[in-house]
Amino acid sequence: MYALVIYDVSSNEKRYNLANYLKTKGLTRIQRSAFIGRIPPSTLLDVERVIPKLIDGSIDVVHVFQLYDTAIQRLKVFGKPLAEITVEHGVMVIT
Repeated sequence: MYALVIYDVSSNEKRYNLANYLKTKGLTRIQRSAFIGRIPPSTLLDVERVIPKLIDGSIDVVHVFQLYDTAIQRLKVFGKPLAEITVEHGVMVIT
């Protein structure tokens, strides 16, 4: 399973902490406020438990999507991405 996390966080400090946390969980930044990566379901549950503690829920928003292989295989990127994403043998490769 893959996770896609997209956020709009107003505080620089909270945004920095959220981005660093997502990196520690194996997600890769694909846009300034978007991370994606293959993670086990237990890690996704951890992410979903921790995110509310890292943001101000009264003004910030974070969307967490579970994506399965078929969605990743159909992924299309237009323009110049922050990270190159390809699918090889059904596995997403981010460089």
